[in-house]
Amino acid sequence: MERQYMTLGYYSGFDKLFKPTFEVMDYLKNPIWGDTKVIRELVKDKVIRGENDLEGLANHLRSNNILHLTGHLVEGIILDRAMRERVHIELPLREDEKRFGMAWSTINKLDTTNGRLRRDVKLPIGMFEKETALIEILRGLKPVFPLFDLDLALTDGVNKMLIIRREELLQSKD
Repeated sequence: MERQYMTLGYYSGFDKLFKPTFEVMDYLKNPIWGDTKVIRELVKDKVIRGENDLEGLANHLRSNNILHLTGHLVEGIILDRAMRERVHIELPLREDEKRFGMAWSTINKLDTTNGRLRRDVKLPIGMFEKETALIEILRGLKPVFPLFDLDLALTDGVNKMLIIRREELLQSKD
């Protein structure tokens, strides 16, 4: 069986000669499937409605066992932004990630100055005094969410951690 993916990006744009290009890539920008010719054939055969039909293309990739049944195909620009964004979650969350995503987003929305709390805050993971570093609060999520690599999220960004976690979980099931 070929490798399946949980998150892929659909890149559409123009090459140096201003010809349209379409390609499906992983988060490391490795080409995974298709090119402009293949995409246009799918449109011509009415497998997908148009060159930018993400939902139709995702269904086609799922039927060909390239994208996992619960995987996501997102626009390439969104995947690129997610890989650059370190704090805000840009990707659609899976069911098992929603609690983590809510906790991560809530902590990152706290009122801070220079990364430190401006007032005392009571959270489900504990009471935090004024001047507590936000990073210390995020590290407090480790015992609550042991299946998430908080160190990777803090160093490389939360979106990258989520993508790597999804791919590792998928590979471990095989």
